[in-house]
Amino acid sequence: MGEQTRRESAVTLDFYEDLQHSGESSDARLKEIEPALSDLIPSIQESAQTLTASIAEYTRLSRELCKALTAYTEWLGITLEIPPEEIPRFNDVEKMFLSPQGHLVVVDKRGRVDSKALEEYPTEVVLTVVLNALPELKSKMDGYAQRLSERIDLLERISRELRSIPIYAEETPREDT
Repeated sequence: MGEQTRRESAVTLDFYEDLQHSGESSDARLKEIEPALSDLIPSIQESAQTLTASIAEYTRLSRELCKALTAYTEWLGITLEIPPEEIPRFNDVEKMFLSPQGHLVVVDKRGRVDSKALEEYPTEVVLTVVLNALPELKSKMDGYAQRLSERIDLLERISRELRSIPIYAEETPREDT
């Protein structure tokens, strides 16, 4: 396939040089280049279809990722800080965080605030935010789970103690008079 591409390129280059020198191409030159073009056009169309499908899937997965992350931030009611230096696309940034509603909030050094849904950003920004947010999300989830575990233990102890207290008159100790 590499050899065929080189030949097609040579034919194209010859055609280009012919146009440069004489100002127009001959019918013979057009007939030489026509097979290369007729093979190339369907190949380009196929590549364009593949690229279009890939971009659509890339965009779909990016949005899905944003929705999943937002579901957790909303559920837990947490804000996740993003190191501004991780996303060079933003200049002069003081602070950056992902709100519980899934908005990327950017505060510049002059105090101006820009807030936009994460899914509105290019996929590269989304991926960088997610990669930086996941460790903090896990840490916060682990902290919540630990606090819940401690509360569950406390509730179980209280419940056990309450169950050991007599509740019926016949369970109370009798006094012999």
